Amino acid sequence: MRWNSIRTKLITFMLIATIVPTVATMIISYSYTTDSLKKRAIQENHQLIFQGKTNLANFLENINRASLMVYTDFEFFRQLSRGYDDYTFESYSYITLQNIAASMRDIWQVYLYRNEVKRATLVIQNVPRRLHDEEPNGSALEYTRDGDGIGMQPTHLSQTYGFATSPYYFPSVQVFSLHRKIYRVPSKEEIGLLSIDVKLDALAAIIDQLYQRDKEHIYLLNDDGNVFYSDDRRLIGQRLHEGWYTSSHFQSNGNGHFEKDDAIFIHERIDTPIANWTLVKQIPKSYLLREANRAAVINMMLIALSLVVIIAATIIVSLRITKPISQLVRYINQVQTGNLRVDIQPVSNDEIGVVSKRFRNMMDMINNLILREYQLEIANKTNQLKALQAQINPHFMNNALQSIGTQALQLNAPHIYKLVTALAKMMRYSMYTDQSTATLHEEIEHVKAYLQLQAQRFENTFDAAYENEAATLNVLVPKMTLQPLVENYFKHGLDRGLTSGKLIVRSRFIDEPDGLIEITVEDNGRGMPLQHRIKLNEKLRELYPEQPGVSTTHVLSRNDFVTGEASSGIGLVNVLTRLKLFSGGNANMHVEAVEPQGTRIVIQMKVERDNNEGIDC
Repeated sequence: MRWNSIRTKLITFMLIATIVPTVATMIISYSYTTDSLKKRAIQENHQLIFQGKTNLANFLENINRASLMVYTDFEFFRQLSRGYDDYTFESYSYITLQNIAASMRDIWQVYLYRNEVKRATLVIQNVPRRLHDEEPNGSALEYTRDGDGIGMQPTHLSQTYGFATSPYYFPSVQVFSLHRKIYRVPSKEEIGLLSIDVKLDALAAIIDQLYQRDKEHIYLLNDDGNVFYSDDRRLIGQRLHEGWYTSSHFQSNGNGHFEKDDAIFIHERIDTPIANWTLVKQIPKSYLLREANRAAVINMMLIALSLVVIIAATIIVSLRITKPISQLVRYINQVQTGNLRVDIQPVSNDEIGVVSKRFRNMMDMINNLILREYQLEIANKTNQLKALQAQINPHFMNNALQSIGTQALQLNAPHIYKLVTALAKMMRYSMYTDQSTATLHEEIEHVKAYLQLQAQRFENTFDAAYENEAATLNVLVPKMTLQPLVENYFKHGLDRGLTSGKLIVRSRFIDEPDGLIEITVEDNGRGMPLQHRIKLNEKLRELYPEQPGVSTTHVLSRNDFVTGEASSGIGLVNVLTRLKLFSGGNANMHVEAVEPQGTRIVIQMKVERDNNEGIDC
């Protein structure tokens, strides 16, 4: 189907009118649904993560309270700060560390180091051990080096703190550790170190309730990006390297949410005296919007089914509406090809049927007018062309010229023979009045014969040149197109006092695929007065081919003949009239001035080619 047809436009419009609102409704509905789901999920998960934050804060507070028992147990702290080192204090130390371990179910082991006596004590699952002349544990020193002497070591496998493997073998488990320096309060003198290892199961019991396993992801991070707990066990104890994680963002925006990497991230910051953590929950949009996506798929299937019905109905309705129009277009195309007797039958009783009936009546009137007017007008134009040719077509002189040429050869006068031969060529060219067209090559040959006679008359005071593209020589033009243009030079432009006259005939294609040709006749004669040239160009511009029953638009006035200014105009108007009749109006002519002097006549027209190819001039 062509885009400029009514049928195509109607089908397109109806499809757009039905598809666009339907698709727009689906898109708006899907967007609204997904937005509502996201808002509701964010709100619900904020509440859930806040509850997890509260539980974790309480959990850390319990660990902190357990570590402070070294201060709150007055007798233990008194003996520790005074540096007692006897059996009684060792027993009391065991009891205090066991109380710390028993204060929380998930404490794995407790480590105590006394600086003055370089003694380390370890209670693991209520089993006490001790070492003498021992240096403090490296991890405990590393994580208590800065700040207020309290540090939280990320998740790791439990260590023995320098103790040999116990007969009571305990396997390594995943723990995170609180390390605290013990001071001789109220001073800042360090008297020992306390480390508490807490099993990772304690965090799992709290955090595993905050997300859907295998659907969502969760992370418990410190400010350095270390993962204390995650649903992905491979990340636990490692530094997090994800595109969405930026430590500065979570520290400056403790609570909130954001979207990235097709997921929604909800985070809460946990600030306590012993640790600063951030709890992050990652919800993939594919999981969050699963219900909306399922509804969208169902809607798309319904829309696809609807579109099939809509397209079928649209095509059927459009075909029924546009069938009469298509039939009328076919009638018009037949008329355009020249079949003026086409049988036009209305195929409907609506407005298109009325147009068909009016078109049929119009064609009947046109056929009658053609019979009465147009054929008569064509005959008149043919007679006008033959009358123009008869001006230089004295048939009876042809035989006489041949006899004269023979006599000239007998009397050894070849120059006279050439002149007579040139004149005979002109006679023969104009004799065939039943042929109104000729190739441009034939026209140029005719002009050459004409100029040969004029050269004899004007004693070779001019030269003729021919600049013609080979492709233009086989195009068809009306007979006697070039001679009137060349003849103007001898009537109005030739200066007999000069011997450097120049006459040039050019032809070239302006647009060869479209058959647009330009023919130029140029001379260096006296030229044409400006006013006369302007007036002549106006006459040529206003001229158009006569139509049946309509007179020409321009007639030269009698004053032009009296003053002698119209002699050249009559020839040019006559030539242009025949060119327009020949080319269906696709021809124009104008006159230009040549510097420093002279005249140029330019013709532009659409032409046809003769079957003869390869003619050179």
